This record gives sequence, C-alpha cells and structure tokens, in this order.
Amino acid sequence: MRRWVGLLALGIMWLLAWAQDAPRILPGDSLRITVEGDESLSRVYVVDATGAFRMPLIGLVQAAGRTPDELAAEIARRLREGQFYRDPKVTVEIARRAEPKVTVQGAVRRGGDLTLQSGWRLSDALKEAQPTDAADLSAVRLERLDGERVTINHLKFVQEGDESANPLLQPGDRIFVPLRAGGRSVLVLGAVRSPGSFEYDEAKTLVQALGKAGGTLPEAETARIQIRRANRAEPITVNLNTLQGDVDLQPGDQITVPFRSARQFIVVRGGVNRAGIVNYADGMTLTQAIEAAGGPKANAILERVLILRPTERGRQQRITVNLLEVAQGTRPDEKLLPGDTVEVPEPPQRRASAEEPLRIIWLILSIIYLVTRR
Repeated sequence: MRRWVGLLALGIMWLLAWAQDAPRILPGDSLRITVEGDESLSRVYVVDATGAFRMPLIGLVQAAGRTPDELAAEIARRLREGQFYRDPKVTVEIARRAEPKVTVQGAVRRGGDLTLQSGWRLSDALKEAQPTDAADLSAVRLERLDGERVTINHLKFVQEGDESANPLLQPGDRIFVPLRAGGRSVLVLGAVRSPGSFEYDEAKTLVQALGKAGGTLPEAETARIQIRRANRAEPITVNLNTLQGDVDLQPGDQITVPFRSARQFIVVRGGVNRAGIVNYADGMTLTQAIEAAGGPKANAILERVLILRPTERGRQQRITVNLLEVAQGTRPDEKLLPGDTVEVPEPPQRRASAEEPLRIIWLILSIIYLVTRR
C-alpha cells in the first residue's frame, strides 16, 4: 500500500513539475492557432508588445504569460460564451519563439525593449537604459508576465551591494523607473519616437512634450493619450485628434501614448466571392467590407445582411441591414467595428426529396428501354 501511495505522490510531483516547466507565451511569439472546422480563424497570430493579439469574433486576447493549453482553453471559452460555437476544439502551439526581451520605461535616456542576455539582472538592464538624473532608483517597479508586481529599492544594491535589490530578470519583464518627487521633469512613454524624461521648462504643454519625444508613431492611439498627475487619483485622458489648443502640464506629469491594438480584422462569410478575414481600416463600412471580400455573389440575399458584434459581456449584438436600401440611398451605410462578423445570406440549397432517387432510376431505365427498343 505504501508503495502505491509513494508512486502516486511521485506522479503528482511530476505533473506539477511538468506544469511549471510548460513554455509560457512571450510578447513577439508567433502562435499557430487552429479552430477545428473554421479556416477563417485558424492561422498564425503574432503576440504584440503588450502581450496580446486580436482574433476575429472574440477581439483582444491576452496571451503573454499563459501556456499554449491555457490560451487554447481561454479562446474556446470565449467562442462558446459568445455563442459562436457550441463545443469549439481549439489547439495552440508556439510556431516561432521571439527573441527574449525586457522593457525599461520611465526616467531613462534609452527606454524601450532590450534583448535579454543570459544572467542579466536589474542593474544590467538599467545600465543599458541609462537612468536620468531625475530618476528615483529607490522605487523601481518590476512587473512579471505572471502578473507579479514588486517595488524595488535599487539604491540598496548600488550603495550597499544588497543582491536582494538586484533580482535576476526573466523574459517579458517590464521595468519602470519613476521620477523623483519634487523634480522638474515630465515623462513621455508609449508610442512615441523617443520616449523618456524631459525638462519641464522645455515641455510645459502636451504638444511640446510630444514634440520633445519626437512625435507620435503611426501606430499610436492618439485618441486616448493619458496624463498621470501626482495629485489626481484618475488620469487625464486627451483626444489629440479633436484637441483644440493645448493642455498645460505640471512638473512630474507622466504622459502615456498607447499603441493601437494588434492588427484588426472583420470576418465576412456567406454569399461573397472571397469569404474569410478582411483587414479592418478606420471608418470601414459594411459595403466596403463586402467589396474587400470580393463582392456579393449573384444569388446573395442583400436584403438581410447580418452584422454580429461581440459585446463586453461576451454576448452578441445582431444588426440586420438591407443593402439594397443602402445602394438606393434610403438608409446610411453601416459602420463596422474591429471584430465584427458579417453574414451575407444565400438561398438555401434545394434538398432532394425521398422520391428523387426513384425518379432518377425510372429515368435511367426509360432511357435504356428506349435505346434497346431501337
């Protein structure tokens, strides 16, 4: 009996060790995802710098830090709860590993992604990133892919050699170096050409600060720029696209320009010539998506085109559009959102009746009779 208990304990320990050793997905990894029976969803997806990717029907999916099996279970759950599939079969495998990286942001001169070298510790990453004179090394924040967040007084290592304040880094670690309290700098982070800290006297407004950071990148989400301020609990959100004038900053402000979500898609199915995934563009309309899918088939039922739109609660909003009315100008074209699915109905295929085989046999026999009679 003891022998069996011992073997069982060893088996459990082996399973736990295997689960811990299962590869975790990293930002930049290429994932081959297969949804059984759906070629439009089955493809290779690339995990973006935020650790996520966008998948048709279910939208943004957080992948970094999960194992392939965990991610497959999450995708299946969302497809099932969104009522797209009753029992989806999903598999995920890492098609290509990204180069291991860590990210350093904040009060540094060379912020951004750094290639993680073997044996690197926090001090190595900070040495490469070059903290500014306004950096507060007593409150460096470290965030792991598994969600662990710690604040480290790195000065203990710098001044006293305390190794506990200089942890070993892991792929996907995100390091943030804050400004010292009372400093006269502003931080600009995110989707800008040269993120970093800048003297307040040269960046007193939002536009000036973005200019010092080299301007925004093409993939910047300029409608949701956030300004974090020491005396405010909630960040200030600014839509740069509709901004009239400028926004005054204060010393110590932190500006974050978010990246747009990973590549966005529309799924077009049914009575179109090239059913499948269509790349989403800002302001895309229903007719544009159908045109991008090769246009409607000759037998498409354009009076009842259906738009399926996932909601935040995992449900679906159903929008029915009569495209003939759109073509006639009696109703506006419907604007789409990333993740929408467009269903263009087709006439149901005629099913053979139970008498159909008998009719065919009778016809064949009749032809044979007529031929042999001659």
